[in-house]
Amino acid sequence: MDGIPTRRTNRHIGNTRWTARWQTGRQYLVPPLLLAITLLGCTTPARVEQLEAQLRDQQDQLADQASSLESLESERNALRHQRDLLLAQSDSLVRPEAAELLVRIDHLTINSWLTGGRNTDGQPGDDELVVMIQPRDRDNEPVKLPGTLRLQLTDPAAPKGSRQIGAWTFTPEQCRTYWLGSMLSRGFLFKLPWQSPPTRKRLLLHSRFDTTDGRRFDADLLIHIQPPGRPGPSDHKPLVPPAHTSNASPDGR
Repeated sequence: MDGIPTRRTNRHIGNTRWTARWQTGRQYLVPPLLLAITLLGCTTPARVEQLEAQLRDQQDQLADQASSLESLESERNALRHQRDLLLAQSDSLVRPEAAELLVRIDHLTINSWLTGGRNTDGQPGDDELVVMIQPRDRDNEPVKLPGTLRLQLTDPAAPKGSRQIGAWTFTPEQCRTYWLGSMLSRGFLFKLPWQSPPTRKRLLLHSRFDTTDGRRFDADLLIHIQPPGRPGPSDHKPLVPPAHTSNASPDGR
């Protein structure tokens, strides 16, 4: 009987001590917890604002990249359009083998020795006009460079408005077939029947040569011919190479 109250007394004393310790610890624990909760409540909105700012920056960067991509796509489409136009105009483009010749050409000449009237039927007077056109480089060497060639023959002594005797135009493809390459001379050789028979001996020949890269060269020559129906000296014919060499290349191939 005496032992039971003693155990209860000891338990009561232990509980009292634990309660006292808990109350004492709570006094020291509660203020830090309250401070942490308070600080957490204050810093959360600031962190949210920082994240929102970062998100806005990323959105701005994405918008800039989208704008740059759109600009690049527009440039690409423009380049494709230019490419298609160039392909459609491929006939007028400069071929790689002609690029060096385009750089080399410097001026245009009409060969005075191989240009003039020619009698082909043995009757008095000349029946056609023979013309040698030579694109030349800076060293005055003939260059086989096809282009658009225009020839105009006029009578400077005729009344104004009736001076033109003939006009001829040759495309680059046609010019290639008229190239003459021989030991005597090189150039584009044309044999042109009269469009309007001349009545005077002295005529003016004008030539215009347009290259495929857009440059223009001009040359003029005052020539002497024997009008058709009028007898002339037997040696009036210009020196024209044989016809079989008319399509030879400059190197004789």
